[in-house]
Amino acid sequence: MDKLKAIVFWGACWGVLEATLGWLMHLIHFKGEVLLLYPFGLLCMMMAFKQTGQVSATVKVAGVAALIKLSNLLIVPTVPVFHVTNPAVAIFLEGCATWAFCFVVRKRPAFLKSVVSAAVLLMLASILLFRGWQLVMDAYVAYNPALHAPVDSRLFLLWGWRAVVQGLMLAGVYYLVQFFPMNIRFSKWTNWLAIPFLCLAVLLNGLI
Repeated sequence: MDKLKAIVFWGACWGVLEATLGWLMHLIHFKGEVLLLYPFGLLCMMMAFKQTGQVSATVKVAGVAALIKLSNLLIVPTVPVFHVTNPAVAIFLEGCATWAFCFVVRKRPAFLKSVVSAAVLLMLASILLFRGWQLVMDAYVAYNPALHAPVDSRLFLLWGWRAVVQGLMLAGVYYLVQFFPMNIRFSKWTNWLAIPFLCLAVLLNGLI
């Protein structure tokens, strides 16, 4: 139960940030929100991994954050579908990439020639999968005008740059968290705050 509450707590923390800082950056039309929100989400995933000792905690935390985002479809049904599903899927794919990285580094280190290269490739894969998701949603569910802009080389350069930056973040935070002292009793706080933070995250996502 303590491990479950830890996952819920860290996922809710990520959800609160997505609802507040994400909303603010959307309001001012800031285009680099992914590179500001991802490090915090990554830290939440890694702290859950550190606290529970389970590699799968990373993707579970992302799953909690994604479900919090999807709650908007019930709370605010008038919001365009892709405004909710796209961020939720992006969060979950980032969680999958983080899980894969942690699994390989921890369980199959002999497979890696370069930890950073593996992190960059996994982030690039998540970006490409997300693009595929956007295209499917646009074709079969809801029209997304942002996908119909002319495609040029700058888009591919942007994807590559994002993959490199997020890959460096992923590798860096993974090793940084290993040195984080666990003599602090995180379980005491996560047990008490898991449900209140979850409710707060859902509420903020619905109101903002």
